[in-house]
This record gives sequence, C-alpha cells and structure tokens, in this order.
Amino acid sequence: MNLSFGQSPWLLVLLLIFAVGASWWTYRTTIPEIRPLLKWFLGGLRAVALAIILFLLFEPVLERTTTENQEPTVAILVDESESMGLSDSLAGANGQRLNEQLQRLDASLNGLKPRFYSFGSSLRSLDSLESVSYSQGRTDISGALEALTSQLQNESLKAILLLSDGLYNTGTNPIHSAERSPVPIFTIAHGDSSEQRDVRIVQVISNELTFADTIVPVLVRVRNDGYPSQNLSVRLFSGTQILSQKVVPLPASGTEVEVELSFEAVKVGRNNLSVSVSSFQDEVTNRNNAQSLSILVLDQKKNILILGGAPSPDVSAFARALKQDETAQVELRTQAPNGSFYEGDLPQDLSELDLIVSIGFPGKATSPATSASIASVVSDGVPLLFVLDRGTDLNAVQRDFNTLLPASLKTPRASFITGSMVLAPLADSHAIFDTGERSDNATWNRLPPLTLTESRWESIASSTVLATSVIRGVALGDPLFVVARVGQTKSAAFLAHGFWQWTNVPEDLEEESATFKAVLENTIQWLYATDDNRLVRVEPSEQEYAEGEIVVLKGEVYDETLRPVSDAALSLQVTSPDGQVFPYEMSSVGNGRYSLDVGSLPAGSYEYTATAARNELILGEDTGFFSIGTRTLEFRNTKADFALMAQIAARSGGAVVAPEDVSNVLSQIESIVDLSSTSRLVKAQSRLWQKIPFLFLIMVLLTAEWFFRKRFGMV
Repeated sequence: MNLSFGQSPWLLVLLLIFAVGASWWTYRTTIPEIRPLLKWFLGGLRAVALAIILFLLFEPVLERTTTENQEPTVAILVDESESMGLSDSLAGANGQRLNEQLQRLDASLNGLKPRFYSFGSSLRSLDSLESVSYSQGRTDISGALEALTSQLQNESLKAILLLSDGLYNTGTNPIHSAERSPVPIFTIAHGDSSEQRDVRIVQVISNELTFADTIVPVLVRVRNDGYPSQNLSVRLFSGTQILSQKVVPLPASGTEVEVELSFEAVKVGRNNLSVSVSSFQDEVTNRNNAQSLSILVLDQKKNILILGGAPSPDVSAFARALKQDETAQVELRTQAPNGSFYEGDLPQDLSELDLIVSIGFPGKATSPATSASIASVVSDGVPLLFVLDRGTDLNAVQRDFNTLLPASLKTPRASFITGSMVLAPLADSHAIFDTGERSDNATWNRLPPLTLTESRWESIASSTVLATSVIRGVALGDPLFVVARVGQTKSAAFLAHGFWQWTNVPEDLEEESATFKAVLENTIQWLYATDDNRLVRVEPSEQEYAEGEIVVLKGEVYDETLRPVSDAALSLQVTSPDGQVFPYEMSSVGNGRYSLDVGSLPAGSYEYTATAARNELILGEDTGFFSIGTRTLEFRNTKADFALMAQIAARSGGAVVAPEDVSNVLSQIESIVDLSSTSRLVKAQSRLWQKIPFLFLIMVLLTAEWFFRKRFGMV
C-alpha cells in the first residue's frame, strides 16, 4: 500500500504539531478549573478532530496493489446482417446451416470463458448464440472488431472468432482493424463464393438538390451475373407514376451497364422517387432490383428589383442581362428628376424581394425617406448588389448604406477617372469567378476601360475583395469588386461604372463579354443563395433507413447570439406516410445538443417539424424528412468474400477455420494462442478525503467535546 498527498507531507506534519499545540494551549487553564485528566481528554478530542481535518485537506490517496487471476476469454463475433440470411440459403454443398454451425461452435469451446456478440451496424452483447437474428440492414466489420476489443480490454482476451460472409457496406476496410487487433482473429466464412444468378442495381446517382422546372438526370448502374443477353427495363417512379423508362440490352454476364434516366422537377419540395429494373426467373433475390432516392426541389424564381438613380447605360445593360434569366422576375424602377419613378411606384411589400440591384441609387433625386426605406429592407436581410454611378448621392450612401455595404465610404469625392480592373488573389478560388474556365487578368484588360471613383473606400472586416483598381497601369489596391456577409445579409458592390460597354462589344471581344455575363450571373446566384443560419437544427442520423433500423434524430439549439441553449423544450412532430402525427420530446445531452431515439418504424417517407421553446418563448423551428425502405445495401453483392475473411485472419495472426472443422476450433486456437490462466496486477485508489466515515468521526469527536464542556459548565 502507498499513501500519497496532494501537498507536501512535511507541511502536514508541521500543521499537525501546531494543531496539537493549539489544543493543549486551549485547555492549559479552564473556567471553572477541572482535573488535569479531563483537560488531557478534552484537548485530545479537539486535537484528533483537527488532525483528521488537516489530514483530509491534504487530499490523501491510498493506493493498493493486488494480484488478480484471470481465466482466458474467447470472443465469438457473429454477423447478423440480412446478407447472412441470404448466405444461409446459399451455404453450398457442405450443408452447414448457420444454426448448426453456431451450436457446434458453442460446444467446441466447452471449458473456456466464451463471450458472445453479434453485429450489424453496431456491436451487441448476447447471453447465448440462440438469440442471433439476421435482420440488420448494414454490416460494419471494422467497427465491431474495434468496439469488441475496447469492451474487453480489462479481460484476458485471447482470441476472436469471427463468423461472417465478409460483405461489409459500412465503416472502413476491416483489414486495417485486423492489423491493429491485440489478439489473433480466427475467421469462419459463411455462404457461397461462387457467382449467383442475379440482376441488381449497383448504384443510383443523382443530385440531392435541384431547382424547379429543370431536367434532372438520374444515372442507374445495373450489373448482370449469370443471365444471357435479353432486354432490360429500367424505370423511374414517383409513387406509382412512371417518370422515365428505358429498355436496353442486358449487359454480358459479369459486367455492368449505365442507364441514364431523367425527369422534369415540377413539384417544389421533397420528391421521394424509386428506381426499379426487370426481375428475371430464378434470381437469388429480388430485393436488389429496386432502390429509392430523395431529391429536394427548390423554387428558383427570384424576385429582383432594379433601382436606377437616373437613366443610364448601366441601368439598361444590367436590366437587359437580368431579364434574360428565365428564373428571375425582374422589376425596374428608374428615378425621374422630381424623385418619382418612370415605371410607377415601388412594390408594396419590399420584404418579398429576393434581391435589390441599385445602380446609381440613391441618386441626386432620391429623398431621404426613400433611401432610408430601401436601407431598412436591406438591413432586414434582402441581399443588395450596389453599382456606383456618376449620379450616385455619396452623402446618402454614407448616411444610410455604409453599414450594409461590403466596403465603407470614408472620403466622398465627386471626381472620376478612367481605369481598369485586376483580379485579387481570392478571386481565383471564389465561386463567383467559377465560369467554367478560370479567367485571368488578360481577359479584363482586353475589355473597354471603366470609370473609377476617386472617393476613398475601405473593405470591411468580413468582406472578400475580388478585384481592385488599376489607373494608368499602376495597381492601387483599392477595392473595385467586393462581396461580404454582414450578419444575415449578403451584399456585393461594383465601385465603378461603364459596365454597359462590356455587354456591347465587337465580335472579337464576345468571349470576354460572355465571361463578364457569367460573373454577373454567378454574383446574382451567390447573393440569392441562402446561408444556413438556423437557430434550431434537427437532422436524422441517416436520410434513409432500412426496415427494422433504429431511427435516431439529433438536434442543436442556439440563441440569437449563437450561444448553445441546453435548457430548451425541443418538441418534435413526426408525420407518417398516411398522415398520422406522432409527438416526441427530444432530450438534452448538453452544450445545446439534443437527441431522440424514435425506434423502428414501418416503411415509408416521414416528415418532421421541430419547435424549440424556453420560458414559453419560441426560439425557432426546423423541418426535415427521412425515409424507411427496403434498402438494398445488404443485397448489392450476393457472393461471399472468402478472400477478405482470409486476409483478416492472416493480418491479425489468426487462421481460417473451415465450416466443417468448427468442432476442432479449440485445437486450432491452442496451436497459436496460449490459453492458460494469467495473473495481473490491479491497482486500486481510494480518495480518503471523499470517504463519509471520516466526516462522521469528525462530527462525533467535536460533538463529544461540546457535550463534556457543557456537562462541566465550561465557558
């Protein structure tokens, strides 16, 4: 045993001497005077109590080392995924069914300390091998091996017996986990390694996000094993409606074919679709002949308001370019000298706008009230594209828009000078300048010169400068094209004018003009695209679950300053495919995070709405979806992977056990592993200052002293 302290024990000895001395000094003289024996008794009670208190204040830790005898442990790890059920029907000529193998395996380890586990997507402890069910929708061999060794790290684990078909579809390659295994792994491969007659969907590729009124391609990869050439029908469904179908020749046995389907995205919102291929006679399984997919269709109609401070070529050029976008609804308002607009009054509800493009606005004719109203709309979150013009009222810009623009106007000057634009270093990696082929400065030098302001602008801290100004061949570094996110508002600014020249060029500059138009289009799209600034976020652990899988949803809640909120009431309403609504409450797991285990649900597409509240105040909402279907992960490959099982055994130092040799598995293990009992040193620590008996002892000592002092009438 070893006793240690949190502070120097010599200091403790000095304090103990002082405590004993103080106790003796206290009872040197008493009122009334008592016998010396009683003085020593009462002083001793106080001294012992003080000594114990000081002893505990020094945080004593008592360490004990004992020897523990450990019996050898062998872990049996059984794959209980759905593919194992299929493998059981394909066990081959040896006729060894899974239940027979498990019974023989259990009997062969008689006399040892076997631990039983099964796994699919996660590890599960078993009381016996009789409770194994082959219903898991995923196989994670690597995760199971690592979780097993972690759970048994304090036991004398000698070997692992892995029974699987070797078909994993989740997690990393199990060979790497086998190399890190602290004990040998003995593998028992189950199933049939020969190719089965099967036509199956290997992969479905499509965009998860698209816009309405666009044609969405869906690429389907289909594999044929064992069938002669014939017609193959591939269909894309929305419910029972066929959206697209093609009939193609079935590829040669052992090869794949890619079939491209497509559909028009009409329905805005979540579109739950499915792909199916023809079923053929005597297929090993039909569960891999269909696969579901989900695509979110966004409404891409953009409501854009162009504000011109006065008629100008730039106003006409920008309006003409934006109206060519079929997804945009563009309204133009150009101010007259009296402050009115030539095209009519401003729209009633400016908050419905998706983007404001101001060209020379606010201008000389703009009233302070109109300028302030537009600035208020922008500050509420409507994106702004600001284009400087000769007629721009710089004082109004400085007054109303300085905090909203990506560049701040420091020194207004009414003078302009001819110059050009040069790309900043960050432009090359920004999405706005992703025009198919990256443009360089030569592109912009070939275009007509711009008119640059001599006012002094400074980019704000959160902005990104994409282009700067060049005058008479000298790069000034002043911002010319700059973008930023200010709070939840996006803004962009062209601090020059004359861009109309870039849209009206001779034939030899059409390529450069097309590049500018692409940059302008990307700028509009960047401003229009919303950021994820949700204060309440709830997402499922998977977008698609297999039947029988546990549905888990995770959430996060933040306040308006984006600090995590851990004491919110986060309620959830899940709507089933038939319209039934099920209420749930998510549990807080700390630091603004929440979790909910919904359990297993019937097949179908589910939607949910989450609402977070604290003290009856709604903090925010979120919506989402998940689907449960007969996912084909476990049936995308029907041929057992005996080679992988052999590599797992070899890399870990184990061996392959043939199914017919399961009864002799113990002798195979003993040929590699020493199964004798082992002993280990076990260290145990006791934090004495946390022990309740010491507290009771201190209370008894001080109470006894107080009792006898009262008994003898001492003051």
